[in-house]
Amino acid sequence: MKTINWKEVCKFLSGAFFVTAGASWYLSWYHITMPFMGTAMSPEFLFFRGFLHFLLFLASFYYGFIYKKKNIS
Repeated sequence: MKTINWKEVCKFLSGAFFVTAGASWYLSWYHITMPFMGTAMSPEFLFFRGFLHFLLFLASFYYGFIYKKKNIS
């Protein structure tokens, strides 16, 4: 049974969160309402979503690329 390499998972998620944050802010900037399962995501919601995804990008970028595990030996 293999273990999950969480550092690589965080690297992947950092890219995904960066793209969705940018797309959400773009749609919010141009006041585009996105349909979603019979409802709609307002530009205000998209702005908040972009902000949340940018925070998640920062966290996953830190743990995927910057954070170094300390050796306790």
